[in-house]
Amino acid sequence: MLDLHARRRWRPRLCALLLAGLLPAATLSCQETSSPGEPSGTALAGGFLSVALNTTDPATARYGYSLADVTPEQVSKIGTGQRALVWLGGYDKKRCVWNWSDTEVRERFERYGLARSPRVAGYFVADEPNTDLNCPLAAADVRDRAALVRALDPDTERFTVVNVDRPEHFAAFRGATDVMSVNVYPCLVGEACDWSKIPRTLDRLREVGVTRYMGMLQAFSFEQWRWPTADELSGMIAQWQRSDWVGQLTFSWEYRGGELADHPELLRVLKRLNDAPHELFPLP
Repeated sequence: MLDLHARRRWRPRLCALLLAGLLPAATLSCQETSSPGEPSGTALAGGFLSVALNTTDPATARYGYSLADVTPEQVSKIGTGQRALVWLGGYDKKRCVWNWSDTEVRERFERYGLARSPRVAGYFVADEPNTDLNCPLAAADVRDRAALVRALDPDTERFTVVNVDRPEHFAAFRGATDVMSVNVYPCLVGEACDWSKIPRTLDRLREVGVTRYMGMLQAFSFEQWRWPTADELSGMIAQWQRSDWVGQLTFSWEYRGGELADHPELLRVLKRLNDAPHELFPLP
């Protein structure tokens, strides 16, 4: 699959209002809804997460992106009104080892003051660490890396995330990080979008008890995948909105020579989502 870093009922409704800042914090505790095996904490207290992948471009703020996906040395480039989702080097899915050792992670935390930086919102631990079915211990490795990150930064308002693309891996990675990202790309070159893919993925997440997840939206073109139309992107968003997602990651601001900035029709759709994530789009 793709390398994201090629450089790189009542209670739920009240919780949603609480997380959006529309109810006082004392109204109820949403942490009680955590499923066994998933981490607790207040990592999602900031509301709907919206991440622009592969960029430090300040223009993303104009389109409602609250988070930018950056490396540790790029955190200082994050502008006013945005925070960083910090990429921690990722996992080598061929050799089944981390690209950065534990020592290297510790050094970067210290060198760039990540745990002390008000610009940091969370940490992107790994992308598709076992997509090649080559690393049976990948989920355990991700749990260990997330635990290291939590030891280096104990602030529970920060979160860790792993991106998992294969539904058969959801159970193994459940609870490995605070949030699971899930990428589903339904629109292929020369074909109509397959509108069964996202609902099937959501069904699987529910079946295995993953309750904190983000959806990765298809906004790129590469090999068998194509740029969606504005209506197709709206359809993807609409399907994700009928779930319990806690945020979205847009793949990608820049990728393999393609730039989202060249597609204003898609940016209008994404801005609408980011500005009002609970206003439902029409289903495809």
